[in-house]
Amino acid sequence: MTDTVIPDLTIAALEKLDQAATPTPFVFGIASARVTFPDVLGMSMEDNERFLADMESSQAPAQVLRRWLSKEDYQLLVDNGMTARQAALLIKQATTHYQGSLGTPGEGEPSGTA
Repeated sequence: MTDTVIPDLTIAALEKLDQAATPTPFVFGIASARVTFPDVLGMSMEDNERFLADMESSQAPAQVLRRWLSKEDYQLLVDNGMTARQAALLIKQATTHYQGSLGTPGEGEPSGTA
């Protein structure tokens, strides 16, 4: 009898699942242009966690948008006179979009062993 380990999942299968489950980035239209938020699942785990934490906190909307949007997209918001209230609402809507695919942090009970 051999102790051959048969994997439950392979990297190829994982990549197929990943491509099928990828949410679309959040896109905001302004002045006949588009501002595109990042692909959160295409980020490293660390960047993904930072992005989601920044979006959830939204205590400094300009800082959050400057950090995560391209320079051109951020400047488009500034040039079109986005207010602090509008920026906070934009972040809230983007967060809601991502939560639709990823869920919200802290939902449900942790798993455990009996």
